[in-house]
Amino acid sequence: MPVGSTRSYGSFCPVAQASEVVAQRWVPLILREIMVGYHRFNEIRHALPLISPSVLAQRLKAMEDDGLICRRTGPGGAAYHLTAAGEELRPIVDGLGHWARRWITRDYRADELDPAVLMWSLRRHVVPARFPPGRTVLHFQLEGEPRLRRYWWIVVRPGAEEEVDVCRADPGHPVTLTVTARLRTLVEVLMGDATLAEALREGRLVMEGDRDLARRFETLVELEGSESHLFAGRPMHSGVKA
Repeated sequence: MPVGSTRSYGSFCPVAQASEVVAQRWVPLILREIMVGYHRFNEIRHALPLISPSVLAQRLKAMEDDGLICRRTGPGGAAYHLTAAGEELRPIVDGLGHWARRWITRDYRADELDPAVLMWSLRRHVVPARFPPGRTVLHFQLEGEPRLRRYWWIVVRPGAEEEVDVCRADPGHPVTLTVTARLRTLVEVLMGDATLAEALREGRLVMEGDRDLARRFETLVELEGSESHLFAGRPMHSGVKA
């Protein structure tokens, strides 16, 4: 790091020096996305919809300079992977999530509830191998959200090059299962603050369509408490359709 950098705490303390590298805004979240299998720029950008492309590019470059990640170029373009130093941060990032779940207990503010963040969080917990062969289309209707943020689709194709897609526009295929709920309800179910059974029983969440998929939904997407284990999601091929 350059002498006099604004990132510097001006201290030889190892905690201070580590914080200069790891505790910058967005860096832990970018690390998390790479750790769960999002390696390309657009994958990370879609998974972190509130970060601007320019800031993401700056952070990735700084993380590369700091030795946390390396950039590899292949047939599909550039991809970012953890170095040995970055890999050693995995239990630390995971531990931050566990610490927050234990000690930061409060209701989610409205500005903390974003549909894109929810959809990409759901996506990382999809288990394609448990879906039937062919194409399954999950349609999510977020009650109370503005029209452009209300409708989302997750398309699952086991064995395909891109097994799971997140779509913000109708992908044009028949819907297999529709899930209707408020954004807050789905976040609570994902985070383990409420169970899917409770939300269904109370009428806060409704499923319509394939009954077998509805019955097995928790095993297909592994909802119950899944976000409390940040790396429970499986690395997978990905795609997003705007």
